[in-house]
Amino acid sequence: MSFGILAVLVVAMMAATVLERLKGTPAAFRVVYHNPVFIALWAVVAVSGLIYLVRSGMTKRLFSFGIHVALVVILAGALVTHLFGESGSIHLRQDEATAEYTLDDESPASLPFSIRLEKFTIDYHTGSRMPSGYSSAITFLPENKPVLISMNNIAKYRGYRFYQADYDEDGLGSILAVSHDPWGVALTYAGYLLLLVCMVGFFFQKDSGFRTALRRVVSATAAAAALLLVPATPASAASRDLKDALGDMYVYYGHRVCPFETYLQETGLNATLENLDQVKIFPVAGPDGKVSWYSATDKLPAAAEEDETLRDFIRNSPAAVLQGVMGGDRAEALQVLQGIKAYQEKVAASVIPAPGKVKAERCYIRIARPRVQFMLSLALGLLLFVLSGIALTKGKRLPQWLMSVSTGIAAALWIYLTLVIVLRWVVSGTGPYVGRYNVMMLMAWFAMIAVLLLSRKFQPVAPMGFLVAGFTMLMASRSGVSPQITPLMPVLQSPLLSIHVVSMMLSYTLFGLVAFNGVLGLAVPAAEAKERLRDGSLVILYPAVFLLTFGTFLGAVWANISWGSYWAWDPKETWALVTMLVYGFALHGGALKAFRRPRFFHWYTILAFLSVLVTYFGVNLLLGGMHSYGA
Repeated sequence: MSFGILAVLVVAMMAATVLERLKGTPAAFRVVYHNPVFIALWAVVAVSGLIYLVRSGMTKRLFSFGIHVALVVILAGALVTHLFGESGSIHLRQDEATAEYTLDDESPASLPFSIRLEKFTIDYHTGSRMPSGYSSAITFLPENKPVLISMNNIAKYRGYRFYQADYDEDGLGSILAVSHDPWGVALTYAGYLLLLVCMVGFFFQKDSGFRTALRRVVSATAAAAALLLVPATPASAASRDLKDALGDMYVYYGHRVCPFETYLQETGLNATLENLDQVKIFPVAGPDGKVSWYSATDKLPAAAEEDETLRDFIRNSPAAVLQGVMGGDRAEALQVLQGIKAYQEKVAASVIPAPGKVKAERCYIRIARPRVQFMLSLALGLLLFVLSGIALTKGKRLPQWLMSVSTGIAAALWIYLTLVIVLRWVVSGTGPYVGRYNVMMLMAWFAMIAVLLLSRKFQPVAPMGFLVAGFTMLMASRSGVSPQITPLMPVLQSPLLSIHVVSMMLSYTLFGLVAFNGVLGLAVPAAEAKERLRDGSLVILYPAVFLLTFGTFLGAVWANISWGSYWAWDPKETWALVTMLVYGFALHGGALKAFRRPRFFHWYTILAFLSVLVTYFGVNLLLGGMHSYGA
C-alpha cells in the first residue's frame, strides 16, 4: 500500500518541478506541494509504513526500524512547520527602527519587538569588487541588545531567527529573512540525528540486507603515468617564450587578480594577442589607495589621464606588443611585456596573489583539462567491461597481470586527480564544492578510490570505475566547462557545504558504478553471474543511498542556517528526494518481490540513474532554481 502511494508521490514531485519551470513557483506550491491531497498522502505513507514495520517484525531489527521511524519523525516535523511555522522578510534602513515585516504570502505581520539597523557592511575579495561577505549590525529594542548578522551567522531572539538575505544598492539598507518555527525545526533536527545514528548502526546489524549481500559477494569472490600530464598541444620555442612572458604577468579576470596564464589557457595565444587592448592588465591606484584594473581602451581615472607618461604607457603598450610579434621583433614584444609586469608589481603589490599561489595556479592551469586522461580511462574501462563479461560467462576471473596493470593506471589517475584538486584548493582556498568542473573531477577521484579499494575483491568494480571516471573527466574537459577559479559567493562559504557536496558526489559516483554494473548484469547470460552482480550492486547501493540521504538532510541544515528554511521544495532539493526514494525501492526486496529477480533489478538500477542525471544536470540546465549555481 505505502509503496504504491510513494510511487505516486514521486511522480507528483517530478511533475511539480516541470510545472514550476513552466508556470512558476506559486503554481507548483498551489497545485502540488501545499495541496491537502499531497500532504495527506505523505501522512498515509507514514502511518501505513509504521503499521507494516510492526506487523512484519521489523521492530526486532533495531537500526532498520530506527531508520524508518526517523523518516516519520522528519515528516512530522515538516508538517508542524507547514501548519505553525512563519517566515518572511524585513526591510531595514540605517538608523531606522521597525517591527513590521512581510510574510512569504506577501501579507503584513508584526514582531513583538522592534529592530534598528545600525550599520550595513560589505566586504570584498582582495583586488576585486566581488563581495566576499556582508553583514548587518542591528539592535533589538527595547532591550537595546546589539547583534551582528551575516551570511551563515544568524541571530536568535524571542523564538525568532534572522538571516542576512539581501541589501539595498546604496549600501544603507538591509533585507533580513525572518523565521518563527520553534517546534518544527526541533522535531525535524531530532529526526535527522536519529536517522544518522541508525544509518551508521545499520552497517553493524548482523541480519541487515547489506551484511547479507556482502557475505554472498565475499563468498563468491573466494571461489601509463607518463601520459597523464601530456600538454594539449606542442608549441615552438618562440611561442613558448612569448607565452611564458605573457603567463608571467597578472590580469584582472573572473572577478579577481590572477596569473595571466589562466586567461591565456582559456583564450589561446593568438586570440589573446589580437584582443590584448581589451584585457584588464593595468592597475591604477585611486586617491584612497584602492587599486582598480583597466584595459588600454577603458576610460581611466582623471589622475591617470592627466599623467601623460602613464596614460601613453597604458594606451600604447598592447599595440607595441602586437607590433613586435607581427613584425618579427619578438625581443621588443618581450621587453614591453616585462615592463608591464614591473609596473604591475610596483602599483598592485597589495592585491597581487602570493608567489606560492601564483606558482600553484600556473601549474594547475596547465594540467586542469584531463583530455588524455579521460580517453585513457574510457578505453581501459570499455576493454575491461568486455573482458569481465566474457570472464563472468565462463565463471572465471580476469588475469592477475591485467588487474595489476589496471590498478597501476588507477593509482596514476588518482595521483593526477589529487594533484589537480589540491592545486585548485591551494589557489582558491576552497575545496572542490561548487561548479560542474569541480564535482566532475571529484567524482572521478572517488571512482579511482573505488577501483583501488574494491576491485581485488569484486573485479567488476574496475571497468565500472574507469568508465565513471572517464565520463566525468570527459564532462570536465569540455570547452564549455571552465576550470577557472572564481571567488565563492558568501552563502557558499559555510563549512557544512564541503561535507554536503562530498556526500552527494560520492553517492552519485556509487550510483554510476551500480548503473554500469547493471549493464554488465544484463550482458552476461549466466543466471549465477547475474545474481552475483546483483549482490555486488546491493553492497554498493546501501552506502550510496545512505550517503545521498545524509547529504540531502545535511544540505537542509545548511540551508536553514544560511537562509532560514530547511526545505523549500527547490527543484534540486525535490529531485534529491526523488532520487533517494527511487533507489530506496531497490533496497526493499523483502517487501517488493520484483527486486529479487536479477534481470529486473539490473534494468531498474540502469533506469534509476536517470534520476541522478536529472538531479545534477537537468536541474542546472533545464529546471533552474537557487541551486543552479552548481552549473
